[in-house]
Parts: sequence; C-alpha cells; structure tokens
Amino acid sequence: MFDLDDCFALITSRSGKVFAKKLDEQLSSHGLPRTQWIAMYYIYVSEDITQKGLADKMEIKEPTVARMLQKMEYDGILYRGGSSKDKRIKYLKLTDKGNEEFFKLLPIVEKFKDNTILDISDEDLDTFKKVLKKMIENTLNS
Repeated sequence: MFDLDDCFALITSRSGKVFAKKLDEQLSSHGLPRTQWIAMYYIYVSEDITQKGLADKMEIKEPTVARMLQKMEYDGILYRGGSSKDKRIKYLKLTDKGNEEFFKLLPIVEKFKDNTILDISDEDLDTFKKVLKKMIENTLNS
C-alpha cells in the first residue's frame, strides 16, 4: 500500500522547508532574509542578469522579485545599470554595500552547508545529487 511518509515528493518537500527555515533563521539574525542573500549570490556570480533572469534563477514569479529588488535598491544593496546596447534593459549590480553584506554572510552560508553535509561522504553526496537530478528529470518528462 502507498505510504505517504515514504513518498519522495513529500520527503524532499519537507527537507527543503527545513533547510530553508534554518538558513533563513541564521541569515535573518544578521539582518538579511535568505531570499535576498540568494538574489545577491546570483547577482554577484552573473555577469549580466536582469530582473527576469533573476526570477528564472530563483524560480519565483517576477512581481515577487520586483518587490524584493525595490527593497534591496532602497536599502542600498543593489542598483540597476543600463545596457549600452538597449537602454530598456536594466542589469542588476551589487553596490559596495551589497558586496560587503554578501561577503559578510558568505561564511554563515558555507558553515550551514558544511553542517548539513557533516559525516556524509563525497561519494554519497555525488550519488544523492545524481539520483535527485534523475528523479527531477523523470518527473518533468512524465
């Protein structure tokens, strides 16, 4: 018989919520929500990223990203720079303050990741990632 507690969709959903909540608690205690740090990460590692590109990366709706970016811009964390090719395109860039905040919180995120995978071998982590990717692929193709 089907057992919901053995359902991979439920297991991964629960684990994602636990990870997100705990990381949010740790980052929020330093004054920045997890979603804003994730946005900062994608802005930092991307050469040219737009609001739509960020929404796609974060897998959230563009109006939600727009509100978050407005707050971050108001707080002096980022700015929107124009494209030399198309003035309608605005690329997201971290300000000096944004870079400082990003790197100040990076060790917290790294420690969180390290604590999450504590006592798990690299081989097991690789297997986990491969299996999870395959399950996502199977789900998208079904």
